[in-house]
Amino acid sequence: MTMTRPPKIVMIGAGSAIFGLGALARIMRSPRLRGAELALVDVDEAGLKTMTALAHKMNAAWEAGMTITSTPQRTEALPGADFVIVSIQVGPRETVWEMDWQIPLRHGVRQPYAENGGPGAFSHTARNLPVIVEIARDMERLCPHAWYFNLTNPLIRLTYAVHRYTKIKVLGLCHQLLWGYAMAGAILSDRIGVEIPPHFHVHTDADNMPAFIPVAMAAMEHLDIKAAGINHFSWVYDIRDKRTGEDVYPLLRERWLTQYRKDFEPLSREMFQIFGLMPTAGDSHMCEYLSYTHDPVRKPWEKYDLKLQSWEGNRRRRADRWRIAHAIVDGTMSVDELKHLSRFSILEEPVPEMIEALVFNDNYYSHQLNVPNNGGLIPNLPTDAIVEVPGIISGAGIQGLAFPPLPEGIAELCRRELVRSQIVVEAAATGDRDLALQALLLDPMVNDIDAARAMLADMLREFAPYLPQFAADKEFVV
Repeated sequence: MTMTRPPKIVMIGAGSAIFGLGALARIMRSPRLRGAELALVDVDEAGLKTMTALAHKMNAAWEAGMTITSTPQRTEALPGADFVIVSIQVGPRETVWEMDWQIPLRHGVRQPYAENGGPGAFSHTARNLPVIVEIARDMERLCPHAWYFNLTNPLIRLTYAVHRYTKIKVLGLCHQLLWGYAMAGAILSDRIGVEIPPHFHVHTDADNMPAFIPVAMAAMEHLDIKAAGINHFSWVYDIRDKRTGEDVYPLLRERWLTQYRKDFEPLSREMFQIFGLMPTAGDSHMCEYLSYTHDPVRKPWEKYDLKLQSWEGNRRRRADRWRIAHAIVDGTMSVDELKHLSRFSILEEPVPEMIEALVFNDNYYSHQLNVPNNGGLIPNLPTDAIVEVPGIISGAGIQGLAFPPLPEGIAELCRRELVRSQIVVEAAATGDRDLALQALLLDPMVNDIDAARAMLADMLREFAPYLPQFAADKEFVV
């Protein structure tokens, strides 16, 4: 995809302070993307207006030389696009997420997290999937050769939907491997020279980010992890000291399983001990794919200290990001503050590096890509599924690295999720209620047919404004 002109980049969901603030800052700071065309898209016109003003401030202050446009209509922005970066949510994020947790609870299912797995993830998928696929279909008409970078969860399912139903090149992007780095960094803290805060954990919680980010960043500087599997459920094949090349897996295993705090990510520790490879996602996300995290009698969330998502914490984070954006636009804060994103607990996504690699043939190594398992990158997972592997990005495209088979027990856990995800995607795409019920009954957290029927009825009723595909008069065209 090597190009002779600056690329055109379309950001859909740019009016979100959670996504837009960090993504804009990173793209605008790239010297090699100077002169690019940047088109911002969001149906939230007030948010889009603020982020567009912020983009112009960055463009001037950092001499990015970009042509910036904005529109609430994506079809106005897509013609000629080379890259389309998508981070959207249908419905008010924290409100619908909390409902994803509360609706199953009425029917006896206490999910540990309710974002990517569990019955709540069915409604999460069903709300977002129609728009995610519609964007790709618009791309087929208006920019058929562009790359679709999907940052929207549930990542496996939505990335697979684009791959299955359209001809668009799609890449799923996530930073969850940082949680694996943070866990390894805590256990090997003497090697990486970082002080670990008391009672340190890696729970996926906005309020935990100030403690989490320094440990994860220090670990990334000193360690190299090669992990593979599926999103939020990948497993360490190899971990080495970046400076010496020494294999530190034996030391990590010995320390975590026999010497380190027993209360440190105890579910990850137990899965490591039983299945033989270190999981990378941390307890908060890994628990979504397992059947032994929700029993109302044994209460495993107490045993493993599984934290629910902090919806109020997320609302505070969103409000804080908007305060930053408005302060910069109003001139009460310097735009240069956004050169240091970690100061605001914003993780730096490597999107500009990936764009640069495709445009300039950089041979950029990425340690976490969600791509189709074509050719058997992980040979004992389904060929057409979306798997998570490291890979090389260059002018030739995006190539995931091939791995040996996963241990069969881990592979079976991954296969169950991938097969179920395919059924969820088909149900969410077609509005087929029978398939939707099957999808819920295949969920490891659901053990009663009547409860599944009742959950589905509640979800379809309460989320009806966001689920047009389930209306009786709608038909999905493949």
